[in-house]
Amino acid sequence: MPGLSSQQVTLLHGFIRKCGHIIEYFILGILLFSYFRGGSNESRAWRWALYSTLVVLLYAVSDEIHQSFVLSRTASAADAVLDASGGTIAQLVSVIRHKHRLG
Repeated sequence: MPGLSSQQVTLLHGFIRKCGHIIEYFILGILLFSYFRGGSNESRAWRWALYSTLVVLLYAVSDEIHQSFVLSRTASAADAVLDASGGTIAQLVSVIRHKHRLG
């Protein structure tokens, strides 16, 4: 995109990075829901979603704490919120999908 200014490139780069946080933790959230579900068809979707959300939150916070000790990285509460948002959205999608499967 040779027509973009350096400011536009910086904004686009930041936007893509922030989207990456949401997407990564969305995937983690989906995988955790599947793990806690364990192939069960019982109607405990909200419980599995709660467990998954707790793990996502713990991982997001621990990742930011870890980054605070790495010289080339910076910790950010905003990134932890984006991470948690991605994981929470995944839980909503997972619960709806599970309930839809049960009919």
